[in-house]
Amino acid sequence: MRLVVVQTGRIKDAHVIALRDDYLKRFRRYGSLTVEERVPKQEQPLWPASSRWKVALDERGEQFGSAELAARLRTWTMRHGEVAFLLGEAYGHHQPTLALADERLSLSAMTLPHQLAHLLLIEQLYRAASILAGAPYHHA
Repeated sequence: MRLVVVQTGRIKDAHVIALRDDYLKRFRRYGSLTVEERVPKQEQPLWPASSRWKVALDERGEQFGSAELAARLRTWTMRHGEVAFLLGEAYGHHQPTLALADERLSLSAMTLPHQLAHLLLIEQLYRAASILAGAPYHHA
């Protein structure tokens, strides 16, 4: 499983970084999960050139439970290989970026602080991978 999280801007909170890095380390047993921090340039899309399936985190996107996200993740990776998730700026994504998305995903109906959304996505991707592997992390 090859996943990449494209973070618009930089995560600055050391506690968030430490938690994120712990999940990235744990994820290694299931495949590759990397984080790229990028700075937007004049409304150009931030998608990685190598990504095959693009999922934009968007408040208007679909919401999934953890098991459903795991099932979607299995489908996306089996059909398309690498999957890229893009977290936008505080005011969302620029239209050129959304136009290139294959899917839109909402983490919650609630508004989340940017750094918390980043951490929540990383944790849910780890949880989804553990569900697919049959590991005991997810207590359903």
